[in-house]
Amino acid sequence: GHAAERALAIQLLRLGESLQAAAADFRPHLLTAYLWDLAKAYSAFFQACPVLKASDEPTRASRLVLCDLVSRTLKVVLTILGIRVVERM
Repeated sequence: GHAAERALAIQLLRLGESLQAAAADFRPHLLTAYLWDLAKAYSAFFQACPVLKASDEPTRASRLVLCDLVSRTLKVVLTILGIRVVERM
């Protein structure tokens, strides 16, 4: 896969450690920092990697899964922080 795909996947995998650190030390700002890093990784991925126009179906499917995981992760962490999530802007 593309470097931006790998970077995004790695950032998604950091959720657990971010949640643990924020909860253990009562530092919710660690979650906002995590979300900021996730948003930056997603932006780089989205610019570098065509999703719907990917070169083949397995790549397209994999990239769609990454997009879905980012969406779910954003919703979960924002909910934990007490921030209401809007579906559309």
